Parts: sequence; structure tokens; C-alpha cells
Amino acid sequence: MIDKDISGNAVNEWLFNEDTICKVLSALMKNGLKVEGGDKLGKTIIFAKNSPHAQAIVECFQKYYPEYGSDFICRIDYSISYADTLIDDFSTKDKLPQIAVSVDMLDTGIDIPEILNLVLFKKVRSHSKFWQMIGRGTRLCKDLFGPEMDKEAFLIFDFCNNFEYFRTNKKGKKNRNGRTWRPPPYRIKRTYCAVDGAQARG
Repeated sequence: MIDKDISGNAVNEWLFNEDTICKVLSALMKNGLKVEGGDKLGKTIIFAKNSPHAQAIVECFQKYYPEYGSDFICRIDYSISYADTLIDDFSTKDKLPQIAVSVDMLDTGIDIPEILNLVLFKKVRSHSKFWQMIGRGTRLCKDLFGPEMDKEAFLIFDFCNNFEYFRTNKKGKKNRNGRTWRPPPYRIKRTYCAVDGAQARG
């Protein structure tokens, strides 16, 4: 996990480092919530810093996990002309991609009950945006794991100390109206996953 006191330039170097990306992906593939009897990673959003960062994540996954095919993961951002089609595919339970690497497009305003894993791979300092991002996993989903086996929780991997930041800065940055946004109550299965050793904990 990134050091909270690291400089901006060092953050960029860390985010784009192939070894870092590999460890993040390893943590996700090892510890992420799965469907189909544990054989398939559940729908996942990776929140990336920018388009080059998102592309680096996609390329790293395709390099080290070629057995999943090229459609298992995709980048979704405003630079892609067919991004809406990708979002539609990601929103469909039985269609690929299974992993969407998002740059701002999936932070808010989508309702995909099948999402099981959220990967915070960028710093977030807006309180409202942070909780809206977390909200992407809060939709319940009936029979997701099988008959009468409903989704009741989701998993968050926080690699950039965002939870720690908001524990220290409980109000975060205020919105334009000078107010802070309060999250609704819901169940989070886990909220942290270390890069080194790819070990998850609650």
C-alpha cells in the first residue's frame, strides 16, 4: 500500500510501476469475491488515476493473465468513442468484461447489482466522490451466487490510503455548497488489501 506521506511524483511512479500493478492484480485475483462456485471473479471496478494508468493496468493483466482472453478486462474512459457500449456490456450479468478499469466514468451514476469488488487504485480527496464510488458496490443482487444465495456484501481493495485519509479528515473536502455528503449504511466485507504479499484483511 502506498505511503501516505509520499510525494506527488513518487505517487505517479508507484502507480505506473509494473511490479506495483502486478501485485494489485494478484491481490484482486487471489482475494476477490468470485461467482460460479468460485471459478470466476465477480464483476469488478478498478478506479484508475488517468487513461495511461488505466491502459497500463489492462496491458499488465493481459500480459500476466492471458488465459482469460482479451475481453475479460477493459478500459472505460471518455477518450473511448464506444465507452457506452462497454458500460452496457459490463452491466450485463453474463457478458464480458468482468473487470472494468474506470477513469471517472463509473464513479457515479451507474447501477450494477452484480459488482462484488472495488479496487481503489488512486487517491481520492473529495468526501462525496469517495462515498459515491463506494456506493457502486452497495446494490444487493438476488441469486448472484446461486439459487437463494444472494449478494449481501462486497469487497473493497484500498491501495492508496483513502480510508485512512477520511478517518483523519472526517469531512474531507467540502462540496460547492460548503456541505459534506454522508454515506448511507451498508455492509462492507473488507476494506483493505496490502500490495506486499497480496494479503487481505478485514
